Amino acid sequence: MTAYPMRRSLRLAGACLVIAVAACQAAAPDPATTPTTVEPVASAAPATTPAASAASPAGRYEATSPAPATLALSDAGDGQWHIALRGGAVPNGAATAADCELEARGPLADGRIAADVVPFEGTLNSLTEADLAREPATVTIVLNGDVATVETDYAQCAMGADLAGTYRRVATS
Repeated sequence: MTAYPMRRSLRLAGACLVIAVAACQAAAPDPATTPTTVEPVASAAPATTPAASAASPAGRYEATSPAPATLALSDAGDGQWHIALRGGAVPNGAATAADCELEARGPLADGRIAADVVPFEGTLNSLTEADLAREPATVTIVLNGDVATVETDYAQCAMGADLAGTYRRVATS
């Protein structure tokens, strides 16, 4: 006579249930040794807010394509960030455009700095308030970890020089 497969399954399930119930009864806590209050556990890490835990974008970034360029971001205080961009153009022999630079300031919000170009005295060129009155310019930087994507409408660079592009952080401040 053959055993029915269903009966074996039911016997096995019943045996498992008996073992589980026995284990639960054997491990019942002793009320005399069980604490009635839970003590808070001190955390090794200090409490932080989302804004405080976000990494600072301050540092030096470099772009290698289409032309070499550098971006420096530093906290200027009062919720403003100072931007210094310096770069050139794609090499084209004697027709290669001169290097260019700009400086800007703006607030950081939601991983993005929207900044106005400001007057500056640089090593490659300079920009005055009068220059900006004739032709104001902006810089937008979108931050994603150690990558900064730069867009600008700054037109004071030589034709062929472009400071826009993707920059990677190479140093922190």
